[in-house]
Amino acid sequence: MSKKERLSAFNRSNILSAAKQLFFEKGIAQTTMDDISKEADYSKSTVYAYFKSKEEIYNHIILENFEILKNDICEVLRSKPGFPDGYFAICNALMENYSASPLFFESILSGIKIPDDESETVLVQIYEVGDEINGVIEHYLNYCVENKYINLDMPPLQATLTLWAGITGIIMFAHNKNAYIGMATGTTKECFMQNGFRLLLKSIMGGK
Repeated sequence: MSKKERLSAFNRSNILSAAKQLFFEKGIAQTTMDDISKEADYSKSTVYAYFKSKEEIYNHIILENFEILKNDICEVLRSKPGFPDGYFAICNALMENYSASPLFFESILSGIKIPDDESETVLVQIYEVGDEINGVIEHYLNYCVENKYINLDMPPLQATLTLWAGITGIIMFAHNKNAYIGMATGTTKECFMQNGFRLLLKSIMGGK
């Protein structure tokens, strides 16, 4: 990497870090490009030289979060490839991702509209990384079926998407309804999530 490329990467990283901090503190809608330039200690023109809009900055943060999640899931499945350890390792990786970036976690379930041209390459990258994560989980489910750990009542890709929807839904519900869960069930959100993960697993398995 050349000196110019290193400087560019450094500046982009600083801008993204500043934006992420402001998004947490003020909210995405309330944060402006002026706010980001002041927080990053760059001129507004410098920020625009790297990112054309606040939305593009936000999308780059989403991409960063997706890449971290993909690496985390790959790592836990390398260390715990069997069943059900691998499944619960995926659940725990998603729980940790929520704890680290709750503001951006909901983006996991958001639709990605791929542009007709290459003007929004970051959206294409987000879609591709999401597809790679699906592939990792689908491969794990195929491994479990082939080794007769589970029998799926649906195709592996459909089971993968069901797991995505179910696991993320359980996590978000548990955090959003934490007080109610404690009052109504007398249990913690952590216990609620683990029980939910077990129930979800049973729902996609057949004859096991």
